[in-house]
Amino acid sequence: MLINNNGVSFEYINIYSLVDKRIGIPIFQRFYDWKEKQIIETLNDIENALSNPDKQIYLLDFIWYSEDGSMKLADGQQRLVSLNLLIKSINDYIDAKSLNISKVKLFDVHYDNFDYNTKYNNCFNNYVVAPFKKMYLKLYEFVSNHETELEKIIHVIKNQIFIYNKKTANADDAFAIFTQINTGGKPLTKDEVMKTTIDQYAKVYGVDVSTTAKELKNTINGYYKFKYNALNANFDTIAIMSFLKNDIVCSKESFKLFINYLNIVKGLGDASISYVIEYIHRSQLFDILNVMALKGIDIKVKKDYLFYVMFPLCLLSVSMSMKKSNPGGIILSLYSDVIASIKADKKPMDICEDIASFINENANMCKISFDLFKNSLGDKNLNSRIKEALLIMDVISHTTSSDLTMASIDLEHIYPQHPSTKWALEGWPTDTETRSQLINNIGNYLLLNGSVNKSIKNKYITDKIIEYKKIIPKDITLQTDLNTVDFDDFEKRKEEYIFERQTKIAETIRDEFVLGKVIITD
Repeated sequence: MLINNNGVSFEYINIYSLVDKRIGIPIFQRFYDWKEKQIIETLNDIENALSNPDKQIYLLDFIWYSEDGSMKLADGQQRLVSLNLLIKSINDYIDAKSLNISKVKLFDVHYDNFDYNTKYNNCFNNYVVAPFKKMYLKLYEFVSNHETELEKIIHVIKNQIFIYNKKTANADDAFAIFTQINTGGKPLTKDEVMKTTIDQYAKVYGVDVSTTAKELKNTINGYYKFKYNALNANFDTIAIMSFLKNDIVCSKESFKLFINYLNIVKGLGDASISYVIEYIHRSQLFDILNVMALKGIDIKVKKDYLFYVMFPLCLLSVSMSMKKSNPGGIILSLYSDVIASIKADKKPMDICEDIASFINENANMCKISFDLFKNSLGDKNLNSRIKEALLIMDVISHTTSSDLTMASIDLEHIYPQHPSTKWALEGWPTDTETRSQLINNIGNYLLLNGSVNKSIKNKYITDKIIEYKKIIPKDITLQTDLNTVDFDDFEKRKEEYIFERQTKIAETIRDEFVLGKVIITD
């Protein structure tokens, strides 16, 4: 764990000396969740202190940082709130029994999470609710059983409970220490911090928000990169909190701008290029897509951005997967430059030239030989989704419609994954390894609009052709050269046809895809 030089100052103090301080519970902390075991241990300490007035109860460490005039308590919430529940139970008992004892001032505690804060205030100002109720009743029982010693208990609270009060230089250090010592519970995850913050400010500002934690995570990363042109945004939790506070929830106007961006980005989920990015497992490309959306670039209309920017980047990603390259930060620098170019309104063809220059400058990492590219298209170990993505890119590049309806497009294995007996009887291989190589070869793939009847999908090619002829003519969008199969030739030449089609697909991608000849070399 690393923290700033001289990042922590501390003193051993009576905890009740903090009673006049405003103490906040940061949003990265979970809600109050102490169980009976912890309460009993604390009450046992108090009982022991009653008969040992020269002894002190050590209630461990409080870790905090200063923000907005408050002590932001990174560690100590469970102990402090439990102590406040004990004080409340004492005050309530004094009222209930009309005792001639002065009530005890409560610690001034508030939660940054608005929902938590509402429940906390209801508990201490109105009526006790979960998650405080069970522990409150246990504490109230303790007070009732020690009525004759009530003033001594109050004396213990005010004079005999001590902590090490540790102030950190900033929230980052406080959170780092908290996550390591973890005395009172684990913090919220990054995704939970984002979702909680956006949800609660949606209520504050009266803005409708509908999003999943995954959508929100991707959107906030993209939004950060758009605003700051950052190379990477692998936020830790504190960085997320800072960005949310300073750039998103700081005002209703800023919040509405972000939610508008969120809604734009969510609309990209059904775009065919989004499926391609997901299939090739290069999630960073979503950031570029999101920046385009924020710039008002409709990729369904301005297809130059698809052909000259997104497709080359996708093909580059595929080639690196085939080579098992580990691009690390180098490829992120390319993505960052592309984002900067889009923000600067650079033309797609000019961005494409920059991508080509990057590929040439990093040839060992980026370029792939034609033979390796072609062979990878037949490699059963290369994810079938990557091969499918290439076929989808080809279809997108040839369609004149606004976009593909991806939900209705299926990947069909012509030689089926579980072939019926007739395939073997007609001369197709019988050993598992050879069959697997053919089944997972791109030459055996076909994109279809609508599912082939499940009852015949494993039957012989003669039977399948009947269904293909019903489905294929219905959607001319999918009838590209790359996605066309001569079924008669397929049936006659068997494996030879699959391998030949594999080669043809590799050649077409190299020759017709933008930057294909730059990435795929002879």
